[in-house]
Amino acid sequence: MKPINMLANGLMFGYLLANIPLKLAAILHASGDLFGLFFLSVKRCSTLISAPKRAIFWLLFKRQLFNIALKSIYINVLIALLLSSLVMSRAYTLLPEGMLFSDYYAKFFVTVVVREVGPMFSALILIARSATAITFEMGHLKLHNQFEALKAQGMDPLAIFLLPVLFAFPLSLLMMQLIFVLVCLFSSYLFINFSYQADLPLQHFVQLISTQISAVDVITSILKVLFGGILIGLICIYFGSKVGNRFTEISRAIASATSLQLLLVVSINVALSIVGYL
Repeated sequence: MKPINMLANGLMFGYLLANIPLKLAAILHASGDLFGLFFLSVKRCSTLISAPKRAIFWLLFKRQLFNIALKSIYINVLIALLLSSLVMSRAYTLLPEGMLFSDYYAKFFVTVVVREVGPMFSALILIARSATAITFEMGHLKLHNQFEALKAQGMDPLAIFLLPVLFAFPLSLLMMQLIFVLVCLFSSYLFINFSYQADLPLQHFVQLISTQISAVDVITSILKVLFGGILIGLICIYFGSKVGNRFTEISRAIASATSLQLLLVVSINVALSIVGYL
């Protein structure tokens, strides 16, 4: 049995290695299509000059913003509270001797939460909760030939579905990141106030945090939100619109979209952090 198991493991490993070039080629091909889709959507922005089309866009944009940003507040807050407790416990174990915990934690908070954890976790929540739903919605519409029905009525599916997502996702990601950081900030203050420094004023604590935030932090966070939000939205539309005539292709589209979104979001966050802080 042992030689058979070794042979099976070897064949599986060889199969995985053989598929790496194919996966990389598929990612490069999808990346090229995403760039083309982005520039095409920029050109479609001119359609918003028309009042009726602008009214449709505004209606769908508000719907996306409500479903993505506002409905995700509860999960955003809960994850921020859990993460804040973890960050507080880790920060306390690393506290230098003779230093006030609030002074040390201000720098620790900006380095860990504002620069890295906040943008990353907000993007992951967006992918897990909203991006998969958008991909399914696009795939369902494509499967039932709704795009062709819209074209027959003289309506542009790209302008109807892509533009609201393209604008709503970065704005939603920015709102989610701000909520995440603020929840971590105030929960950290309450923890410090009740556990270590009972006389710590909230204004002083916020001032300690704000003095640690630089222009580089603000610019880097905005770039993470902008690139991450736009790419997540584009990938949803791209893979959802590639669904064919079988229902099982929707789940395949969701899996492919989620994999590429995770890869690109993590890569963007790491690359911008390296450029901005190293």
